[in-house]
Amino acid sequence: MKDRVRSSLLAGAWAAVWIVAAGPAGAETFPHAALDSALARVLRDGRVDYGALARDHADLDRYLAACAAARPDEWPREAQIAFWVNAYNARVLDGVIRRPGLKSVLDVRKILGIPTLGFFREQRVTAGARRSLDDIEHRILRVRYAEPRVHFVLNCASVSCPVLPARALDPATLDGDLDAATRRFLADTTRNRIDPGGRLRLSAIFKWYAEDFEKAAGSVVAFVARYLPAGRTIPPGAKIEHLDYDWALNGSW
Repeated sequence: MKDRVRSSLLAGAWAAVWIVAAGPAGAETFPHAALDSALARVLRDGRVDYGALARDHADLDRYLAACAAARPDEWPREAQIAFWVNAYNARVLDGVIRRPGLKSVLDVRKILGIPTLGFFREQRVTAGARRSLDDIEHRILRVRYAEPRVHFVLNCASVSCPVLPARALDPATLDGDLDAATRRFLADTTRNRIDPGGRLRLSAIFKWYAEDFEKAAGSVVAFVARYLPAGRTIPPGAKIEHLDYDWALNGSW
């Protein structure tokens, strides 16, 4: 605990230095390198070594301190989206390592043994205000930007989530990165399958956020068809089923 407090104090001091040095938090000056460094150390084939991250979280703490002080509202659209996705993913990593041995994010704040979404409702400072992960996803990313592909770069520390990006999203390559992540997710047969008879067995993400995909493409099926691997098609009248979602932790301690 003493190490965690010391690291947090150092991160806060680093954030203060960064604000003074950089002046107003412009998109061109916001540092993502600390998150890249943390991810490079602990991410392996889509799984997270939470034990290693818990033992050395200085880079993550520095990044979260910068996110807390950032003011992204005046940045270009791509920079804003990249910031909020990166901040969300960094917050999730932090939320897990603050609970050593956690087996599922749904175990946080269980009520009489019943899983809850308490993990996603914990408030911490991001961009100058106390916000929950739900606030970032549902009241910022989904409402402000109408960009359904962000669902495939947000990681909720669970097996069935889209794979955690290996690097922080970069505003300069955002569109291509979102496209690639969407195609990769749909091509992953552990998360989505198109049976020979045309039945679509899709991630529950396509059920929970159907409205987002319908707004973008007219229907969930039309959205999926845009991002299928080359040569794959969806037969007319294809029926959708949704796969069970595995909330087990996407890594090890």
